[in-house]
Amino acid sequence: MTLVPSVSQDVLYPADAAWMARTDLKTTRLLGYTDVNIDSVTGVTIGILGRQPSVRHASMVTDEILEFLGNARLSVEEDMRVYRSENEAIAAARSLIAEGYRLFSPYPLPAGLYPDDASVVPAPLWYRLNAKARMSELFPAEHLAPRQIVNDNSNIAPPVYLKAGGAAVTGWAYAVRYCETQEEIEGALKWFHEAGAAADLVAEDALNVITCWCAHVGCSDTETVYLGAAEQTFSAPARQTGSIIDAARDFPEAGRRIVRVAGEKARQLGYRGIAAFDVGLTDDGRLIAFDPNFRVNASTTQVLLHEAATRGTAWSTSQSVGGPTPLPMPEIIARLDGPSREGWFVPTRLLDATLLDAAKGNSLWTGFVLGKDRQETADRGAALAGMLAEWD
Repeated sequence: MTLVPSVSQDVLYPADAAWMARTDLKTTRLLGYTDVNIDSVTGVTIGILGRQPSVRHASMVTDEILEFLGNARLSVEEDMRVYRSENEAIAAARSLIAEGYRLFSPYPLPAGLYPDDASVVPAPLWYRLNAKARMSELFPAEHLAPRQIVNDNSNIAPPVYLKAGGAAVTGWAYAVRYCETQEEIEGALKWFHEAGAAADLVAEDALNVITCWCAHVGCSDTETVYLGAAEQTFSAPARQTGSIIDAARDFPEAGRRIVRVAGEKARQLGYRGIAAFDVGLTDDGRLIAFDPNFRVNASTTQVLLHEAATRGTAWSTSQSVGGPTPLPMPEIIARLDGPSREGWFVPTRLLDATLLDAAKGNSLWTGFVLGKDRQETADRGAALAGMLAEWD
């Protein structure tokens, strides 16, 4: 059975939407992007676009990669415009605009490169909705951590999270600093000033969060729909390592109501497409929204395909996996072919380093593994990582 999202297309993206995710290092300066990220991000959403047009780098859509994804039951029917250079990507995007499409992407495209009305989400609205300093426009105070906008007179006491809160592209928690001491606060403030991100800096009290999810909604012309949620895993505070979907620890119904309301507020302002919110459950039972993510997220494909991937199986849990590998693409595919055909590994993106100089010889593999519980998914994820680490 082909793996497809269980929701209608119109809540994921408008009918005239075309995927164009390539931006530049200036726009993404607070993401920590490198040259490889600028092109690798274009491979996100493979398998969930239906027949919509897309602009994708050649390193992720070779014939052998697409055949492998098809054998893994992903539906890849989109109208791809494949590029190898920046100029080719821009030309492809402009061609789609000329054909009547609007572009949608995780982050705003470089200013002045395309007409203002050529994006599904206008840049001013995108920056407004994603500004952490303006979260009170989406969530009531009882679902926000105590917070303040930092100025010269602010009294910031640890433990605290400092976050870039203004009109800037942020993500991956790159522009978030967890501070347990006054010395760490001073160091973080220095970093934000040097990064040009001190305006609208948010200081948020560090609450004791026992579980945090990335909860998704879809905003169509007529409604806001809850799409699902993935629990976030961390190596340290604000340092996410991946995502787990576990039926035994599902996102609470009360949380679903909270994010639907926030999504509906954004929809009324004109937002269309996929959005997600980081929402945590504290040790005293409160649901607290920490970050707005009005874009496709790292866990989006997993969230949208989890139900289809687990249907009819003994597996109810999925866990994100992936990373770089020095192996050549034919060998990567050969090693992943068995697990994907058996159904317990769902690939979502592969990148062939031979076609992208910025990858510096390291190809990428991304997806999620399935299992009956967290231990089985952890074991399977570790097994795949070991298989792809190096030559025998």
